[in-house]
Amino acid sequence: MIESSVTAANARQAITLFRNAVNLIRLLQRSAIPRWSDGLTTWLSDERPPEDRDETPFYNDAELEHYREARGWLKRSIDLNPYFPDAYLLLGNAFADIDGDFETMLTYYDRALVLDPDNDEFHNARMSHYLTMGKLDLALDDLLHLERLQSGYAESMRKHYDNAVECGEQ
Repeated sequence: MIESSVTAANARQAITLFRNAVNLIRLLQRSAIPRWSDGLTTWLSDERPPEDRDETPFYNDAELEHYREARGWLKRSIDLNPYFPDAYLLLGNAFADIDGDFETMLTYYDRALVLDPDNDEFHNARMSHYLTMGKLDLALDDLLHLERLQSGYAESMRKHYDNAVECGEQ
């Protein structure tokens, strides 16, 4: 049995807060996804980058306020039970989605991986970010870990990685 200062009551409360945050984030995504699809189609058909944040297909101000509330629940969940890796991953996503704070996102991804080092979803999420940022050496570390795990993500992420390497050499 793992020794911990987390009480059963705190663990239950942390799980409740986590679930509340997950449910709210899912509702936000459901309301925003149709707009994202339309926005991306329009944006891609124009073949030009968006000129300002309002033009990008993300969350509107009201949705961001709800997302901040969910982020607060995730923070409180971690305060009550710091051994819950999924909460760290979602908290990282929240910082990226709300504030564009990718450094904090990676900090929380890393904390999640310390607690659950063989979680392929966590490695996949972090690798995706590294590929987007052109940090191919760090992406390769996650890819090799995914391949060692024989993850379902490994094959598609290998293709993404190889494409990124190929584009970088041109």
